[in-house]
Order: sequence, then C-alpha cells, then structure tokens
Amino acid sequence: MSSTAARQSLTDTALHAAPPAPPGQKRHLRDSQPNFFAVVGAREKTFMIQVDVRDALGRRKSVKEVIGRFPQVSVKEARALARQRIGELQAQGRAPDRRPEVTLGDAWRHLKETDAARLRPKTMHGYEQTVRLRMADWLGVSLTRLAENPAQVTERHARITRENGPYAANGFARMFRHLYRIARARLDPRLPPLEIGQVVRWNPEARRKTGVAEDGLAEWHAALARVENPIRREFHLLTLLTGSRPAALAAARWEHLDVRRRALHIPAPKGGERRAFDIPLSRPMLAALARVRRAGRAWHPTLSATWIFPAASAPGHLVEWKERRAPSKTRGAEDRAWLPKWGNDLRQTYVIAAETLDISERTLKRLLNHATQDVTMGYGDRTRLWPRLLEAQATISAHLMQRWIAPPRN
Repeated sequence: MSSTAARQSLTDTALHAAPPAPPGQKRHLRDSQPNFFAVVGAREKTFMIQVDVRDALGRRKSVKEVIGRFPQVSVKEARALARQRIGELQAQGRAPDRRPEVTLGDAWRHLKETDAARLRPKTMHGYEQTVRLRMADWLGVSLTRLAENPAQVTERHARITRENGPYAANGFARMFRHLYRIARARLDPRLPPLEIGQVVRWNPEARRKTGVAEDGLAEWHAALARVENPIRREFHLLTLLTGSRPAALAAARWEHLDVRRRALHIPAPKGGERRAFDIPLSRPMLAALARVRRAGRAWHPTLSATWIFPAASAPGHLVEWKERRAPSKTRGAEDRAWLPKWGNDLRQTYVIAAETLDISERTLKRLLNHATQDVTMGYGDRTRLWPRLLEAQATISAHLMQRWIAPPRN
C-alpha cells in the first residue's frame, strides 16, 4: 500500500472531480481545517480526522476516525462533524490540572535515592526485578492517572497471574502499593487514596513446606557427609542446627563469637541492626565451629582470620549455598556436590524439630529472632532467659544430630 498527499481545498466540486486512486494506493486531500481531510481510494471517498490525544494513563497517542463517506455526506457536513468530534476527543484527553504530576518513575527514583542504603541488597534486587519486569512501561505514567483508573492495575495483576503466576502478580501489586504510598507520603500529599486490597484480588499464597521430614534426616546427614568442601559442609550443618537465615550466617565473623558465653552475635540480620541478636550455641555447634576454623585456615588462610565461612567471593565469605551434582576435584575450588536440602529448607527443618519437641512458641521465636506483636513477650529479658535458650537449643541439636550416620571429613 502506498499513499500520496496533496494540499487542496475540500469542496464538493473538487471531490466529485477527483479521479479514483490507482489500485493499492490512496490520495489524501487536506483541508484548511486542521486534523480534517478526505481520502480518495480506488472505490470510495472518505472523510477522516486525525488528532493527538492522551489515553487514560496520560500517554500521548494519535487517533484516526472516519467521519463519513462522500457523497452521502457533503464537505460542509463532514467539516462540522469533524469539529465536533475533534473537540470531544481533545476534551477527553485534556488534563484538568496542569501542575507537574508525580509519576511512578518519580516514586521509584525517590525510593532508590533515599531508602536503598538501608535496605538489604537482596531486598533491593527484588524491587529492581519487579519494576523492570512488571511495570517498566508505567514509569512515565502519572500516579494520579493510575489512581483514577484502578482498572489498569486490576487488569495487569490478572494478566501477570495468567502469564507469570500468582506469586509474581502479588509481588507486582505489593511493589505498586509501596511506591504509591511513598509518593503520597513524601512527594505529593494531594494524590487520592488508593487501597490496593480493594483494587486487586490477592492470589492465595501457600507457605512453602520444604523442610527435611523426620524420616529424612538420616539421608540428609549421609548426603552432607559426601560434600567435599569442609567449609560448605559445616555451613550447612550449622544452618540446620541454628535455624538461622543462611545470608546472616554466611556473613558471620569470628569477632562475634563468644565461646565462654556460648553465643554467636548476628549484628545485621533481616530487619537491620535494630534486630541484632545472639544465637545460643549447643555443643554440636561449637564442635562444628572448631572444625570450620581449621578448614578455613587450610583453604583460605587470609580470609579465615575474619570470616567464619571464608570463600573466594567478592565479599570474602560464602554468598551461595545451593549445591549441585558436579563436585569439583580441585582443592580450593567451590564444591558443588549434591545436597537435597539447604538454606531456608534447613530453617524450616529446625522449626519442625522444635515443634516436635514441644519447644514453647515464645522460646522458638527468640531462637529464630522472629518479630512479634505480643506485648507480653516484650517483657522478657533475653539476657535473663539465656540459660533457658541454651537449654532449648541443646535439646533441638540433640534431636537433629541423633540421625547422624557418618562424621564429616576434614
């Protein structure tokens, strides 16, 4: 298809005289009235308008519409219809308030500039992934427009649910809610209220249950004994025995170990420094720490002076705990022997063991450093309760170690 354009005054006479365009082509006859023209094709002559407007989200787009066909509609009639329709389209796309509007991108940039430093790298990475994959095309969109058109958010949540799954869709909705709240609180208090819980239908999210079952501990211990890298082996064992979040344990330093008190201090767990706490150490944990100290000095003499779990990584300590089936044969290289459960799977295993042993919820929350809204629990002094925590930790460790099949190799 090709198109040619000619500047002519539109009159009934001119249109009657205009010859049909060659097959496959069209001629555009422009009028003195902006955005209004006639199109002459091989079989018919059509009046049209073309006008730039903004869509529901404030994005500019070009709209073309047919006004009528000649000679059923005269040029004069078509011109009047065009003026009316152009006015309607421009009114629909005109923003009532010309003040600069805060966009989703403004909120995202503000979050990165003001909050990124205090957020955990893993959290910030998750935010960046959600923004990049789920809402990059919305960064230039006014938040006022989105608030006035909540169906856009509803439709996107439904589409992500279909295409990427329920967890990804809920992650998008939570991120959008977070950015909108930041914008309304810090950038533009005139933004209208927007309750995401009323805009989207949250997808059900089942809690992951990937811990080692009671009858699977023996098999797990046997697999652990086959891990060739002794630093990684002791890391997995201590993750199981402490119930710690793996990222916090991987960054543990020797300076934070108090053998006399039988405590390992975690200065910056999930939630930041205000959530700092001490892990009570049982005898199996102290034995594992002694073994990993020897292994660290042999494998990473310099790094092991600082890190409990040294590794050849950018920060100098373990940064990944997933095990695969290709074990390295080279001493000093990161071992990848297969292990069926690791990381947060072992934290869940720890919880299962504590519940099996009837460890009280109050004690278990302190061992796991879980936050609580229970005011009564806030009265308990962790220092005064330390002997009880040590006792509970010893009980859990004994339970988890009783299925041990073979001692680890150093």
